[in-house]
Amino acid sequence: MAHTVMLADDDPGLLQTAADALRGAGFKVVEATSGGGALKEALSRKVDLIVMDVSMPEVGGVEACHCLKAMPKTKKIPVVLTAHKKDPAAKTLGERTHGSVRVLRKPFTPEELVSLARGLVRHRSLLI
Repeated sequence: MAHTVMLADDDPGLLQTAADALRGAGFKVVEATSGGGALKEALSRKVDLIVMDVSMPEVGGVEACHCLKAMPKTKKIPVVLTAHKKDPAAKTLGERTHGSVRVLRKPFTPEELVSLARGLVRHRSLLI
């Protein structure tokens, strides 16, 4: 059974590259281009892992993460936030997410993403 990863990023090129890499590794992928879209997708289907950008239109990744962690249906889903090192939103990421998520710095390689996704879905119970 393939695990489902929800990717949320407003950069179409990065979203496509990440989705292709995950699909190539055997994951099902759901895509969203905003934090609001990510919340809607996570609530409407079974998702095993969420990977989303910190800086997106409407609702940013950190805010969406707080909403997901506050809802019973989504609170146990592992979340990876992606951010550029120079992104102002990334500076206080650790303290704003209370360590409940992983951070993947951009630019990352498709191999880094696949490796992290495999590890998180394999050891999901250790993160909860």
